[in-house]
Amino acid sequence: MRRWFFVGIFLSLTSAQLWADELVVAYKNEELTIERYQNADSAWRFVWLHSQYDRLLEWERPLLMQLQQSGVEVWATDILGSLFLTRSSASVRQLSGEAVAAVLEIAQQASNEDGKGIVVLASDRMAGLALKGVRAWQQQNVSEPTNFKGSILLFPNLYANTPLAGEAPNWDAVVEVNQAPVMILQPEQGVHRWYLADLSTQLAQQQAAVYSWVLPGVKDYFFNPFAKQRTEPENVMTAQLPTIFQLSAQRLAAYAASHHPAQLAQIQNDQAVNVHRTLPKLHEFSALKPAPGLVGKTFDEQALDLAYYKGKVVLVNFWATWCPPCVTEIPSMNRLLAKYQAQGLEIVSVDFQQSATDIATFVKRVPVDYPIVLDHDGRLSKQWGVFSFPTTFVVDRQGRLRYSLNQGVEWDVPELEAPLRALLAETD
Repeated sequence: MRRWFFVGIFLSLTSAQLWADELVVAYKNEELTIERYQNADSAWRFVWLHSQYDRLLEWERPLLMQLQQSGVEVWATDILGSLFLTRSSASVRQLSGEAVAAVLEIAQQASNEDGKGIVVLASDRMAGLALKGVRAWQQQNVSEPTNFKGSILLFPNLYANTPLAGEAPNWDAVVEVNQAPVMILQPEQGVHRWYLADLSTQLAQQQAAVYSWVLPGVKDYFFNPFAKQRTEPENVMTAQLPTIFQLSAQRLAAYAASHHPAQLAQIQNDQAVNVHRTLPKLHEFSALKPAPGLVGKTFDEQALDLAYYKGKVVLVNFWATWCPPCVTEIPSMNRLLAKYQAQGLEIVSVDFQQSATDIATFVKRVPVDYPIVLDHDGRLSKQWGVFSFPTTFVVDRQGRLRYSLNQGVEWDVPELEAPLRALLAETD
């Protein structure tokens, strides 16, 4: 059994009802810090894994206080911070889940005393670490009774590595061996919206109960927006989160086993971690295939069909105004178009789930010299195999996919111009 001890008051607020204390758990040669937003009347003990992004930590704490005030108890832990790891997707992927298991063990000790159900809460890339932690804990306590009810995953990123645009994703190994109940909370306007059905199927392979709830009118991180202000739908949904979490916990509890699964397949941790290159490089498709269709209307009500551009080399760029790398690369795309349009280059951009008004306002501030098609519900992005923003495809003169790139870059550099010039020189 791991050591744990009480440190003292961590946070106090003006209301006597809102407060958090701090636990420190000895873990190997390190210590894990747990912020406990306690509520004696709560039926649940939510174990919240803080975001991988350090600038979101302070934004998450008001939400945890909101949960506490609404009658929910939350134990929050920053695994990356406690272990002094670089805050990156690579760091998260490389963790085994044992640190999360240590936190769950302490939560179970408390639930042995008060009977509260334990539910893990995690978002984005931390969702994979949550599932690994649950399995590591199960493996340590196969025959022990448990108060664990399942995991609630917000817009989970459960890919084994950064998917290549236009290719089928590889799921993290923990997805295929999951044996615990899961509720997926997927924002309607989120990046992974149209991969929800496939993910749910993968998570349920071992007969685990898997549920999903599409949250209307909001994007990923709606409760911690990168923008300075939330939209009204984001405010409404954030206010509803305590109720959504509790309803999700009730659904999970209906199918939670009283003991951990007896048979637990081993998880292989030998998957390669995608490392960003210093110099940008286009991914070249090994098999030539026709580009997916792209028919829609631009923000200024012009009809557009990618078929109109046959005989041209076309960059098809998927983006959104709230994505900083997307905005940063626009001037270089304008320059690229000006340099090569006479030779047959065109650019078509597809905006992800924003309104015509949003784009009209944006282009007054940032000039965009090519058409912007509106992807109102995200289906175009799904059809093209887009997993992140920005993502750009290169379509040749015959309408075939030749290259893709899912990162923001300066497009008018020699490394990227060379393959484009080669395509422009092709005659058949």
